[in-house]
Amino acid sequence: MFPKKSQTYVNKNDFLHNLDEAREARRREKQMQQSIIIIQKMVRGYLVRKKYRNYRKNELNGIFLAFTDTNPQNYPSLQPASNMFIHLQHFLMYYNRMKVKNNSSDLQQMLLGVLNYISTSLIADDIKFSHMAALFDKEINGQWMKLNQDLLIIALKMLETIELTTTVDIKLFMNSLNYIYLITDHQNWKALQKNMNESLRKALLAVERSYLIHLGQHNLLKSLKIATIRSMQRRLESSIINNIATLVFKSFSCFVFIRNLVALASIDSSQIEAMKQPFVDSLFNLLDLCRQRQTTDEQSNKQSKSTSIWHPIIGHVRGKTNAMTVSHQEIVQRVIIQYKYLWSKSFVTMLFESIPTAPSNSQTLIVKKETNIIRAKFEKLFHSKTTVEKFITDDLTQSICRIATFYQKLIQILIELRLQILCALSLQDSLITSLWQFLNNIGQTCGLKELSKIYEMNKDEYHPIFDLLQLFCNLCSYLATILDEEEMYKEQKYLDLESWSQLSLFLNQFVYRMIRIEYVRTTTTSPKLKLENNQLYKTLHQLLILLHERNSRKAFTPDLHWLIRDVKSSSSFMADLEHNDSCAFYLLEQIPHILTFNDRVKILQMFIERDKEKECNEYSTSRYHTKNYYEIHRTNLFGDAFRSLQNATPITWKNTIRISFINPQGLAEAGIDQNGIFKEFIQEITRQSFDPAFNLFRVTENRTLYPSPISDRTENYLYLFNFIGKILGKAVYEQIVLDIELAPFFLRHLISRKNLNYSCFDDLMFLDRDLYNNLNFVKHYDGDVSTLALTYSIDEDVLGEMITYDIIPCGRHISVTNDDKIVYIHRMSNYRTYTRIKNQIKAFTEGFKALMKPEWINMFSVPELQQLISGESSDIDLEDLKSNVVYQGGYHRTHTVIKWLWQILEQDFSREERALFLRFITSSSRAPLLGFHSLSPPFTIRCLESSEHEEEGDTLGRIFRNMISINRTSSERLPSSSTCFNLLKLPNYKTRRILLDKLRYAIKSNAGFELS
Repeated sequence: MFPKKSQTYVNKNDFLHNLDEAREARRREKQMQQSIIIIQKMVRGYLVRKKYRNYRKNELNGIFLAFTDTNPQNYPSLQPASNMFIHLQHFLMYYNRMKVKNNSSDLQQMLLGVLNYISTSLIADDIKFSHMAALFDKEINGQWMKLNQDLLIIALKMLETIELTTTVDIKLFMNSLNYIYLITDHQNWKALQKNMNESLRKALLAVERSYLIHLGQHNLLKSLKIATIRSMQRRLESSIINNIATLVFKSFSCFVFIRNLVALASIDSSQIEAMKQPFVDSLFNLLDLCRQRQTTDEQSNKQSKSTSIWHPIIGHVRGKTNAMTVSHQEIVQRVIIQYKYLWSKSFVTMLFESIPTAPSNSQTLIVKKETNIIRAKFEKLFHSKTTVEKFITDDLTQSICRIATFYQKLIQILIELRLQILCALSLQDSLITSLWQFLNNIGQTCGLKELSKIYEMNKDEYHPIFDLLQLFCNLCSYLATILDEEEMYKEQKYLDLESWSQLSLFLNQFVYRMIRIEYVRTTTTSPKLKLENNQLYKTLHQLLILLHERNSRKAFTPDLHWLIRDVKSSSSFMADLEHNDSCAFYLLEQIPHILTFNDRVKILQMFIERDKEKECNEYSTSRYHTKNYYEIHRTNLFGDAFRSLQNATPITWKNTIRISFINPQGLAEAGIDQNGIFKEFIQEITRQSFDPAFNLFRVTENRTLYPSPISDRTENYLYLFNFIGKILGKAVYEQIVLDIELAPFFLRHLISRKNLNYSCFDDLMFLDRDLYNNLNFVKHYDGDVSTLALTYSIDEDVLGEMITYDIIPCGRHISVTNDDKIVYIHRMSNYRTYTRIKNQIKAFTEGFKALMKPEWINMFSVPELQQLISGESSDIDLEDLKSNVVYQGGYHRTHTVIKWLWQILEQDFSREERALFLRFITSSSRAPLLGFHSLSPPFTIRCLESSEHEEEGDTLGRIFRNMISINRTSSERLPSSSTCFNLLKLPNYKTRRILLDKLRYAIKSNAGFELS
């Protein structure tokens, strides 16, 4: 049915089949050949790459392994940075390839060498060999930046991943951290510091900032956190913690790092006990670092005039402070709580326990209680006399001084927590008494001679003993501020009055010697500028002035305590001032109390006379354009005076002002003003101005005056206060004593004392007794103050409306606790005595200082300034007056009328009448500051005859008649006076009774010339 296939067809199929097989065979052969080529290529490539890697490895090992030696002295010489840059690129390529396959110890060794090389070259002196040289090559600086960024990430990963199990691991960990620390701080690039300028500094800061940003994008904080924990676990060198803190500080804030470190330590105190020495060392070094960085940033930001913000922990900060800005009060309180561990009782005790105690042959003190550990450490120094050499060599002394240095730096850095730190330290068992005993053990007068010798010897280096002295003085400044009179004088808490007296004697002498030493030394800078920047001097001087102010208020020192033997000769000191001796002027500015009050009054009078001569010269050139004569109506004395003088220039105020009074009838009063009428004018306008009925001033319970808080309701009240300040300044300028007494807390603001934290708490007793009692209750409250629900605010009734005032920012939302109740008390006292009347005080002070220069007023304490204003408040010294009276017209010491006069003043007149008598003649009811011998013109008594209608002078016949008591005056004639010349014109009365009645009537009539 089907035909049989032909032979031809079969052969064709075989042929095709064979052809396909041959084609497949050729394809397989070709594929095999290609595979062989690929294999050969891969093998050859592998061999070439292996050879190249081995070559590079050997090359890199030959270059970098030499930098892995434990001794940097054995490092090879540095090669030019341009050549090394290529090798670094090769290393990076080699490392990136090899770490994926095998992160071997050889690779880690090479990385260690690279990091060591870069770190070494960064601190090289020659820019040719510095790693930073490539930055200035335009062709490769982009590649160089990328290379450093890649190396930074490698080093950062090492901190995060490496296990600290071997020596190589620890070395790599430490060098990775050191490399990051060096490459991110341009101050470490030594070769570039020689030719540093502002443009270069800005460029380097930009490079540094770019690295920090790059690190921040790769979890820098996380890596540093891990590194911190591992380094503390392994108890590595404290320099590691320093480097970590530096990086945190540059990226964010070193204070954040310290806070977290302290918080970590406070969680597990047992772990800290086991490793307290490295922990303490790390904290010490961290504070060093923070202080250095803070100082550097302050200086750079001052130069750039950047704005400042207020930080609730570190105070006012300049520059970019985004990382330190805290806006949430709850967060701030949490941070402060973390910091408080540093001045807690347990931590302070741990610091003193960490002091290594050397074995001693002497009997060892057995400490039974932990609270005695501070005293125990100090008492090891008390058994023998301390010498200057011991300060330098004794380990125990150095260790105690180091703890003082730690707290000194803490106080300087955490500015807003300063009071809390001092408060906590002052409550530590035996700390203040031990420090005081330590200072007394140095030598006589708290080691005055020894410490002066150390200060003089250490011209450029700062000795740690002065940190201990500073800490003690800071604690004493705090105590002198917070202790009220009962605690300091009756209970004598912390230190007795004898100790305060001895301390003030030491401070007075030591500060004086510091000034003398600095002015004797030959320095390139001004001695004044050097002292102002000397933290030791500022601390000691502040306490000295504070104790002097406290003593001025209520004495705890003997007479002549504050005088310096070297300057007791006022004439030589005055000569130095006249020759413009800079040291004498600085002594007068800083410690004027080393001179007696009378000597300082003489110096003030000398300064005023000089100023008058200068102003008179200027006045003479402008006298044709300046008015100095004014008519004042007695019925509108203050209004006329204010309108006439408010716009007067300072030159007009300082020169002679003539006054003519207009009586109620509109007529000019008798008399020519030769300063007598002007003195009366000053007395009257002062009496009206300070009258509480005028609503500018109020009276305290002890009858002293201060600006009224509601005086701002008066129109132009600030101009009025400024005018009254000028009136008071003119009175002091012309040595016119006034019968007014100002409140000490008000007077204190006329004296420009810098950084004097004087407490106004005791002044509050007479200003607001209820508030004083309430605050005193809070101060001595033994329970939890927070239960009293107090805040840093005060409610006041202002014209029937209750208004809440914050005494600190956001004070109404901040609760008062036991930890800050002392701060609250003094903030409240300051508010009541200053803050609410600060505008009035400022205006008054500006007016006062328009005539009285601040440097003049600063020579006096508050009571002395009051004495300068109002003279002697005591009764008139009649013996002094008798010794300095000039008699005219026939009167003499033994004349009958003169004897009657002195008998009347002594026996018949009261103290008030004697004051009226003095006012009747001199226009002032107070005695002159330096006694009646300083009165100019001198106090004069002239005999007045009945026939005298005009002044005839002292004729020979008149004198003779009065000497023999002829021509007695009729009983109708009254005594009269001429206040311009301090002259009493006393008739020659016939009887003592007539003299008494006439004199009493005259002094109470409030008249002078018109009684003639």
